[in-house]
Amino acid sequence: MRGDNGVRVWEMPGGKLKTHDFNRLRYALVPDSNELKKLTPIRSRDFMRECLDAFDHMLGSTASWSSKFKQLASYVRFCDKVAQKPFEAISVNAYVEHLFDKQLQGDIRDSVYGKTVSDLKATLEAINSNYAKYFDFVRRLRRSQTTSHEGYSQRELELLIVTLYDLFSQLFTAYKADPTGFIGTKWQSVATVQIHEKQHRVTGALSRFVACGAYLVSFFTGLNSSVLLKMTRELETTVIDGKRYLKYTQVKPRARYAHVSTPIPEESDSYLSQIFRCLAEVAHQTAPQNQWLFAFPTQQAERLQSAHLSNFNKWFKKSFALKADDGSELFPLISNFRVNVSLEEAKKNGAHSSARMLDNQVTQVTNNYSRTSAFESESRMAISLERIYQNVTQPIESKAEPQPETVSETKHSLPLESIFKCFSCEHQALIDEPYSAWLYLSLIKQLESQTLTSKWPLISEMAERNFECFSQSIRNEAHALFEKLGPHPLWQGNSLKQVTDKC
Repeated sequence: MRGDNGVRVWEMPGGKLKTHDFNRLRYALVPDSNELKKLTPIRSRDFMRECLDAFDHMLGSTASWSSKFKQLASYVRFCDKVAQKPFEAISVNAYVEHLFDKQLQGDIRDSVYGKTVSDLKATLEAINSNYAKYFDFVRRLRRSQTTSHEGYSQRELELLIVTLYDLFSQLFTAYKADPTGFIGTKWQSVATVQIHEKQHRVTGALSRFVACGAYLVSFFTGLNSSVLLKMTRELETTVIDGKRYLKYTQVKPRARYAHVSTPIPEESDSYLSQIFRCLAEVAHQTAPQNQWLFAFPTQQAERLQSAHLSNFNKWFKKSFALKADDGSELFPLISNFRVNVSLEEAKKNGAHSSARMLDNQVTQVTNNYSRTSAFESESRMAISLERIYQNVTQPIESKAEPQPETVSETKHSLPLESIFKCFSCEHQALIDEPYSAWLYLSLIKQLESQTLTSKWPLISEMAERNFECFSQSIRNEAHALFEKLGPHPLWQGNSLKQVTDKC
């Protein structure tokens, strides 16, 4: 929406209208719009018009425009703080160094640094093409903070899929009962569903239905979002091992334009087949003019976008308030579903089969899609170690003859040293992540409350030394976990006393 007052109102992917007041850029520190009347501008109206004109002719989605406007406002505010003019090379270099310092301190990830610099360059270049040269010598970071996606535990996975499938089924039933309430309504469609014995009013029901279907298809196929969301509703038929399948093939640019293919069973008793047919039916009736399975026409696109999935998750978390094993918010992520698909396939048919299924190299799958639920893994380890401790016996019990006291003490201490010898091993590898640090912190806290034997101080010293090896941010997260969840499962209750009694 355009006007002469320096204000632009853009519709976001979630359907919400968002106002962007370019007049704010004229004032020191870019204040809120409601404060402008009582302030005096420090920049000319021409400055504001340059920025406004650049955005009026900018390519991309409204979401990207909004993000770039926010980034521009942040940059101009920084320039005011350091008394520099925004459209000068020295200002750009100062801002980039400021971002680099934040990245070094761990306040932002290197990916955030890279995107912020890239967005600012695109914005300034849109204002004046000569400004692009200001970025010729700014710092470039190699990707060092790659993200290893974490899979869901079995409980989390079951809870998510049951919730998503219930929601999907009930929204489809609502659509079948009143198709006119969905067709052509975009974000205005409304439905009522009952999930986990609670009634929920679903606004933007068509969007929720399509997004829900996308997550379910990702769970059954392991496709990533860039390939998944381009799925069409008309697919060719193929025969595999005597059974008929619908075959979806798509080009994957980031994999050197390799062709990605996944089969969808034709038989009606397949969950994936049912979900596909429901989506295809709704897409055909609500958006007959396009080919997409996840059809959701908006002003910017004809199908579901990643931004719609983010909007769905905000609504999902607020509506259902599901909890993960560690007490955090539980919501669907395509990358996490891919981890579970990868692990299940690797368990059955090996790493190479898992890589083929995810259309990645084995190393890529290992680095990004092989991390199980940390909380579940730690709990399993705790259970296993507890069983080991329960089987620890005093070595003197097997002796027929009484042993001298000094020998007895030595015999008692050996199993205790054996159990905890990992803490002093110079070859151990510490993983710098919160759950490992939480384990050490819990042991330290438990030791503080024990009546120390001759061996406990040494073990406590070892645990504290290892705990200090974790980064400060990880240690902070470990303290937060301890405050929130108490001791690590391995050191809960009187587990330490049980070990002592057995040794």
